[in-house]
Amino acid sequence: MKRNNLYPKLTDMLRNPFVRLRLALFVGALLGAFGTAGYMGIEHYGFLDAVYMTVITLSSVGYGTVRPLDIAGEIFTIFLIVVGLGTAAWVFSTVIEVFVSEQSLAILTQRRMKRVVDSLNNHYIICGYGRIGQEISLNYSQNNVPHLVMERDPGRVEMLRENSVPFIEGDAADDETLKRAGIDRAAALIAVTPTDAVNTFIVLSARGLRPDLYIVARADSSSNEAKLYRAGASKVVSPHILGGRWMGITAINPAVTDFITAMTDADHDKFQVREFVVLSESEFAHKTFGESRLHDRSGALVVAVRRVGKGGHFLPNPADSLVLGPGDVLIAIGSPDQLKKLGALIGA
Repeated sequence: MKRNNLYPKLTDMLRNPFVRLRLALFVGALLGAFGTAGYMGIEHYGFLDAVYMTVITLSSVGYGTVRPLDIAGEIFTIFLIVVGLGTAAWVFSTVIEVFVSEQSLAILTQRRMKRVVDSLNNHYIICGYGRIGQEISLNYSQNNVPHLVMERDPGRVEMLRENSVPFIEGDAADDETLKRAGIDRAAALIAVTPTDAVNTFIVLSARGLRPDLYIVARADSSSNEAKLYRAGASKVVSPHILGGRWMGITAINPAVTDFITAMTDADHDKFQVREFVVLSESEFAHKTFGESRLHDRSGALVVAVRRVGKGGHFLPNPADSLVLGPGDVLIAIGSPDQLKKLGALIGA
């Protein structure tokens, strides 16, 4: 059984052009050592003379011999020329293949992509590169948000490669694939495959590997939202429901939706909306909102506070008497510079 299992492994290894190149170079070096040892043993040449004879014989340069060869030396030279020409042709063709073959290019791209993925930290994992996944990735790329995409469809993998998007090819519900994506270092995971069942398995696997990970899942059917929450999703989004609500609001209050869209656009150079978490070690923890003087010190406007441990409800236009606690989330509007100052004050 072990022998039978060995052949497929060797076959798979030899399909790699870089493995074949290493093998060809090894055989070439072995042939050079064999020729050197042969001339030293048969013709009693010194080491340097033996190396010289081996090189001019294998390269077919045609320089003269160090001294006339005896019959055994001539036969050995003929053998070395025949074997050397075949080996040289093999090595040359393998080198050319490494530089021009699509398989070599794919392997180099895969290695480069692995280095990129391994360097990511506090990144976002997007599971699925359909229309929604593409939009998320495009938005993240435009705003320099570190992320990678997990996809197993060959056509979409090729799209990822063409768009130079960091990706992992494989099943996003597989534990080993998630580990390769750096789930232990990720900031969040977004499951946006078009199938609720697949998203559920992805959420289950991710939650099992990272109990503290923030997971956003797509639900194509509203009846599956509860199942995704039970599987471990932190937030479930139905594109159809969300899109319908947004279009309805746009028809009634178009300026409101335009304003909210502009606020969430990280490319907007005048004002943006961001959230900041009050950490336990922050100087503002257990202080009142008025005492914090966040607007005076940063210029950013805190429009709402989301309380922690109280149902997560929002308090719009927070009063000066509101006591900020660790874990509270501040929703603020301001210019990029103002929000940067606020983040520095909060320690986020």
